[in-house]
Amino acid sequence: MYQVLSSYQRFNQKNNMVHRPLWDPSLCHLVPQGRETRQRQMRNGVAGFGQKDFALVSGASVGTAALGTSTNTPNSGLISWEPLPLSGSDEFPKWKAAVTDVTQMTDQIKRVARYLGADLVGIARLDRRWVYSHHYIRETGESRPVEINERYRYVIAIAVEMDRNMIKTAPSALNWAEVRRIYSRMALLVSSLAQFIRQLGYGAIPSLNDTALNVPMAVDAGLGELARLGLLITPQFGPRQRLCKVITDLPLEPDEPIKFGVTEFCSVCHKCARGCPGQAISCGEPTAEALSISNNPGVVKWPLSAEKCREYWSKTGTDCGICIRVCPFNKSSSWLHGTARWLIKHAPWVDPTMIWFDDRLGYGKHSSPKVFWRA
Repeated sequence: MYQVLSSYQRFNQKNNMVHRPLWDPSLCHLVPQGRETRQRQMRNGVAGFGQKDFALVSGASVGTAALGTSTNTPNSGLISWEPLPLSGSDEFPKWKAAVTDVTQMTDQIKRVARYLGADLVGIARLDRRWVYSHHYIRETGESRPVEINERYRYVIAIAVEMDRNMIKTAPSALNWAEVRRIYSRMALLVSSLAQFIRQLGYGAIPSLNDTALNVPMAVDAGLGELARLGLLITPQFGPRQRLCKVITDLPLEPDEPIKFGVTEFCSVCHKCARGCPGQAISCGEPTAEALSISNNPGVVKWPLSAEKCREYWSKTGTDCGICIRVCPFNKSSSWLHGTARWLIKHAPWVDPTMIWFDDRLGYGKHSSPKVFWRA
């Protein structure tokens, strides 16, 4: 659970580092700089930054780049807040389904979400503190208040695993392609889940990175814990997943938050901070103070220098992903790593030893992007 101070205020999406380079004069150089970096790397034949690599990024982006869909813009394309005009959908019976057994309905919603592509799914009561105060509309530069009807009381939080071998190539266009592939999958996933709920006669708002903060909602829904690198750590995949959600008025049974030793482990680990080329990740203690307008004060957490992180993205030409790659929780589900996770949860005094072994065994090292094309 989060420690939230009384001074906390909802975050304006305009201030995150996806949008700030679009309007902040001090950061506007980052977008063209990233484009120039990519072109230079392609010309120089840098592994992982070739024409085929970036073609894969383009191909993986179709789900969130076509049909008007956007990863960060609400009510767009597939993630429309209104029912989609589906051919033949009027052939199916539709009335408001009576929910007499909330537990059963919750189990069925989770089953449908997994069937549609979710790897992890949890339910939380909608904490409106995590809803953005304003959306940023990049086409017009407007900030519009986020308004969600009071009848919407639940959020279905979803995680989709990213391929570990692709993440091992970070930073590269292949790592970026994997991020885009997952977002494309999630756009269809949340759209389909929302359509299912609407067909039952209830409201549903499908969402990727828009509308509300994913990580705290996933924490509330019991998917994992917040880590030093600012991402969600799950028992199954560590930080190696992307998050999405569906906000709904369908009666559901909330899950409980979980603890499995992440906070204690991150307090002594620092591998993500040591591995971050931009020095964007804090080596200090959690705090409720903000480093800049891209942090939201009033919640106790490890603050990130969003500006340093985004600056490195432009220097390397892609999303980075090194912090995910080097995190000790980014492991397979073998018996050895399962044992390590058990020790982290039940015997935190061994955490320094686990980190020592992680370093000595060479986990988190960069993998050549050439391997993908040779496979």
